[in-house]
Amino acid sequence: MSVSKYAYVYARIRARMGDMLDERKLRTLVDARNKDDFLSSLMDSPYKDKLTKATSDDLRDTERALKEELIDQYLMVLLSTGGEVRALLEELFRRFEVANLKTVVAARATGVVTTEELPFPSVDDFFGRRIRGLMEEDSVESVMKQLKDPYRSILEEVFPEYKKSNRILILESALDDELYGAIWNRMKRLAEEDKKIVRRIVGTEVDIANLMTLLRCKLDGIEEKELRSFFFPYNSSLDLAAPSAKAAVSANDVRSAIQMLPPSVYKDALTDALPEYEEENSLIPFEKSLKKLFLSTIKHTLRGYPFNIGAIMSFLYLEEIEIRNLCAIAVSKENEIPPEEITRSIIVY
Repeated sequence: MSVSKYAYVYARIRARMGDMLDERKLRTLVDARNKDDFLSSLMDSPYKDKLTKATSDDLRDTERALKEELIDQYLMVLLSTGGEVRALLEELFRRFEVANLKTVVAARATGVVTTEELPFPSVDDFFGRRIRGLMEEDSVESVMKQLKDPYRSILEEVFPEYKKSNRILILESALDDELYGAIWNRMKRLAEEDKKIVRRIVGTEVDIANLMTLLRCKLDGIEEKELRSFFFPYNSSLDLAAPSAKAAVSANDVRSAIQMLPPSVYKDALTDALPEYEEENSLIPFEKSLKKLFLSTIKHTLRGYPFNIGAIMSFLYLEEIEIRNLCAIAVSKENEIPPEEITRSIIVY
């Protein structure tokens, strides 16, 4: 994509970035006394127009409106780009469709009857695969029969393995692997500078996903051979298939796995979160620490030359972080969770 076309999309995203909530506003939302005060404060923000379309004061409607805003920003960027850059961004956008499908698969695999909406129902309109309707199916098998490729063939391939162990992770991992494989292949078609930027951003995201998979499997006692099958075969700076990482992958528990990782910024972040993990017996402190690390990658990219794919991707990821923060606060206010607990669940950028 030419510099002039990058300049056009950059002008559009820069205007929106100026509307992002600063730390002071985020703090005000966290400290709101109740959900009414939270909604009142949020209405005094650039999200007002989107929130006025919410049909009630139910915070689920607020979450839905916020997520629709995120989808709208992606669509704005997609319509402002073209060629291989747009093709790459469409694959990134497909992450929301895969999130929807994983929600459907998990619901059908567990047999839980629910009326809960998909996380991002409006992406159905873009991709046209109607994932939303699959919530009406009664089993994983019936979901697969209604799917189109690439998802149908991906799930059919791993379904026998899933039936043996009944691990939903097998189905979710297969979907993620197809998605990030498509993103990685699209990256290879970009101009050299854009390629480096995408490799750094997506590679860091993949590194973090692999690390969280490692820790979840250690916590659940999954054997090393099966664990390795869940890793993405791509990376930025941490290759868990390398000999230097073998001790970590073979470790008996979460603490040992972290201690045996090769030196890296990831190991430092996980080590810092170890005391909180051991106090709570939850992987959430690790996840938050790694998300902060990813955020620093995004911010570093955004400080660079603006007329490349880095500014676009950084904007989209920052938009995601903001929306996820706001949704987390909304859920917390609905459930009367105190501000100090809310603070631990959001990423301040």
